[in-house]
Amino acid sequence: MKRLKEILLPRENRFVQYLMQQAEVTAEAVQLLQRFVTDRPEGAARDAQIERMSELEKQGDAIRRKIIQELLDTFVTPVDREDIYNLSRSVDDILDYADSTIKEIVLYEVEPTPFMVEMVATLCDAVVALRNAIRYMVDQPRRSVEHLVAAKKCENRMEDMYRRANAELFDLTDMHHIFKVREVYRHLSNCADRADEAADVIGSIVIKGSV
Repeated sequence: MKRLKEILLPRENRFVQYLMQQAEVTAEAVQLLQRFVTDRPEGAARDAQIERMSELEKQGDAIRRKIIQELLDTFVTPVDREDIYNLSRSVDDILDYADSTIKEIVLYEVEPTPFMVEMVATLCDAVVALRNAIRYMVDQPRRSVEHLVAAKKCENRMEDMYRRANAELFDLTDMHHIFKVREVYRHLSNCADRADEAADVIGSIVIKGSV
């Protein structure tokens, strides 16, 4: 029945629906990462959060595969097919970086720093803004632009935090610790870059739709 409903959906609605599903899963993953760095769970609670992150990553991959298959099966798309593909890829990258970050914090045995907490909170704001921008990009383009601008502002804040976080690291003497923490910072910065890319693609979709 679910598959039948998907088939009967107009093509435009179907693509937006899939992108919204992908954004929802990604938002949940980043929010999970935020709880992880803020609450610092241990034992079974920590294992459960790591497992949930892996589940979300797989869900995101499954939705992306649907989008790619839909692009292959559709001769004419309501939105530029390259924009759809690139938007899905950028959102998928955000989820992958969230997954990598939580796993590397555990693997490297790194204690979340105040900068990590602040950076992940900023990522949460960016992903929520992206989710809203995707929701409105076809039917309410001006409202979508407001949200994509908010997402891009989050990336600017992230870059400032990334520089300040690295500057503080260089005051330390334990090189092993520096490299481990810096790797986590790098993942978070890259995650914000992908959010910025996604916002740019949404902007492209909105502009093309207004021509």
